[in-house]
Amino acid sequence: MTFSLKFAGLSLFCLTLMGCAETRHETLSGLGFTRPYLDGYQDGCFSRKNEPSTHLDGFRQDPERMEADNKYAYGWQDGYDQCYADNKEYL
Repeated sequence: MTFSLKFAGLSLFCLTLMGCAETRHETLSGLGFTRPYLDGYQDGCFSRKNEPSTHLDGFRQDPERMEADNKYAYGWQDGYDQCYADNKEYL
């Protein structure tokens, strides 16, 4: 019972904190995510929202960075997984 109350309180606090930020990017930055992660998140989110099939159509991903920088790669995948074409509030 105590755990569920603590979890509910923490969840409410996090939702309130997220509601105060203007964008998901600002929220993640405020939580301490690094620049490479944020860059990847933004590129992945952009790619998901636009649903292109190639780089020429607007698909954003830096293949060299994906290979060399795990934080960029994790951010890209998280952004792609979290953003949808009909939800423009994540970027």
